[in-house]
Amino acid sequence: MLLEITAIIRRDKVAPTMRALDALGLGSMTITTVSGRGRQGGNIMTDIDREIPAEYESVSKITRALTPASFALEHSLTRPVFWIPKRMLQIVIPSAMKDDVVDVIMSVNRSGWMGDGKVFVSPLEESLRIRTGERGLASI
Repeated sequence: MLLEITAIIRRDKVAPTMRALDALGLGSMTITTVSGRGRQGGNIMTDIDREIPAEYESVSKITRALTPASFALEHSLTRPVFWIPKRMLQIVIPSAMKDDVVDVIMSVNRSGWMGDGKVFVSPLEESLRIRTGERGLASI
């Protein structure tokens, strides 16, 4: 049986996550740039403001060392909603590798702060390699 692991992680954790997955023998994965918001509702906290680049289109540039969160608090904006840039990794694996892959992703990406990400595990009905027509485990 095949599984698809989808992980939403911080942008600065992509390289360490890829190295850890490579060490497990997983070289094949898809990485996509995504934006979203989690349980915090898109509120930018001072601790994660460092993750938002100055040129990011949804974030207003605020001068005098204010962060979006401190600006909002000082101006009675209780829920500034921003789409936070993340990376989405998608990996197809044999079901026997599930625990190892999930453990590696969790250990590399857990900082204890809001915004560490999510991991989703889904069964995959079929996998086919277009070039050769291989199916199942041979195609991943």
